[in-house]
This record gives sequence, C-alpha cells and structure tokens, in this order.
Amino acid sequence: MIEEKRGKHPKVKARDNNISIVNRDCKIEGILHFRGHLIVEGIIEGTLLAETVFTEKNSNVKAQISATSLTIAGYFEGDIEVTGTLTLLKSADVRGHIRCHNLVIDEGGIINGSVKFISAENPQIGPT
Repeated sequence: MIEEKRGKHPKVKARDNNISIVNRDCKIEGILHFRGHLIVEGIIEGTLLAETVFTEKNSNVKAQISATSLTIAGYFEGDIEVTGTLTLLKSADVRGHIRCHNLVIDEGGIINGSVKFISAENPQIGPT
C-alpha cells in the first residue's frame, strides 16, 4: 500500500487499484498507455494516455498528455488535456497549453502557457 508521503500525494491501495511507477532513475520515451494510477518520479518523453497521474517533485515530463485526473508536483512541458481535475502543487513548473475541466493551483505553482476550460458534458479530448 502506498500511503500519503509527500504533500498531497493521493492514498492508493495496491490491492484495490492498478498502480504503475516510473522510478526516479528511469526514463521512458514513446507513446505510453496506462490504466489506473501512474506515479512518475523519473523522466517521461512522448505521448501519455492515462487515467490518474501523479508526478513527483523531482519528475521531468516532456509530453502530450491526455488524462482523467492529473496532479503535477514537478516539471512538465507540453500539452495537457484533463477531463477531470488538474492540480498543480506548490513545486509544479508547467510550460505549455492546458485544456481541463477543473484547475487547482497551490500557492507557488507555476504556469507558463495557456489555459482553456472545457465542459464536462463535451470535453472534446483526443483519442482514448
């Protein structure tokens, strides 16, 4: 079981959910598909299609991402599409274009780019 260990890290029970982790010493490139929870401590470059994603404080993501829920605590560069809630923690540094239904930014979180809000009824998010 992964418990809340840093900031607002979600509580995730391994026996109840599908969990994938990109460790801090890992770098993954390409078109990536994840179901369940994805925790990123390392580097991801490419296209990421996922359900629930949490990027840790020292993570580095350069990608086009489409997700249901996304929490960013590290560095992110690229396009973000979130049908649910995008949360930027105080250590987040985001550069790119954002499309989301809900946006939460902790004091200190950084966005350099554009934000467009989408409706829940008609999200018009890319392929799933």
